[in-house]
Amino acid sequence: MTIAKLSTSRTEMTIAKKRTRAGPIRSRGGGAQSVYEAIRGQILRLELAPAANIDEASLARVHGVSRTPIREALVRLASEGLVILLPNRGSQIAPLDLARIRDYLEGIDLCQRAATRWAALRRRPEQLETIEARARDFEEAVRGGNADAMVLANREFHAAIADACGNIHIAAAYKRLLDEGLRISRFSLSDRYLGPETSAQFVEQVIREHRELVEYIARRQADAAERIALHHTERTRECFIDFLKDSLSPEMAIEAAR
Repeated sequence: MTIAKLSTSRTEMTIAKKRTRAGPIRSRGGGAQSVYEAIRGQILRLELAPAANIDEASLARVHGVSRTPIREALVRLASEGLVILLPNRGSQIAPLDLARIRDYLEGIDLCQRAATRWAALRRRPEQLETIEARARDFEEAVRGGNADAMVLANREFHAAIADACGNIHIAAAYKRLLDEGLRISRFSLSDRYLGPETSAQFVEQVIREHRELVEYIARRQADAAERIALHHTERTRECFIDFLKDSLSPEMAIEAAR
């Protein structure tokens, strides 16, 4: 049985063709953290292709550091599900295969509904303020037309709900899934893949649902909050399925992998 895998038309890519826009990152001070954040950003923006082999030496040259902070960053990224460490064979960017996406959507559906429901019942006043602030951050990113900021602000909005749910294990699992879904979010929150009109409609719906979530969590209406959380996941699933059907991106292809 084969599994359809989402990847770039090239099986591998040369990671160090150019330096990052900000130039090389020095290893002094917060250099290790900066390297981690830079590589993580490239993965989430799909600048480093899913399933691409990672050349540590090239990354070290690009970021102007030794291989040690590169390896530390890759270990952290592996713990987040963004990198796969291959015994005796280096590492690679985690692939975006359809079976994994199915598992992700099922997992995020359960965690999102549970965390949102419990946040409505258990949130503290200061946590509600944080949720409201993160919702405003998302809308500001939308007004600015910044797809990267939108993806990250959406993650922070739901992470704030996770922190308010009153269960550290559910919160941790939910935030881990939010991190894993950052690449998937780019297909719905950017018009690069769905086209301007479809993407704009989706984003406006996201804004409406965020506002409804804030309202129901504020009112402690758990049933209503959970219902919107369910709709939220369903929208993402439908949007991603539409992308797969239309295959609008010339840079992405559906391939069969044994």
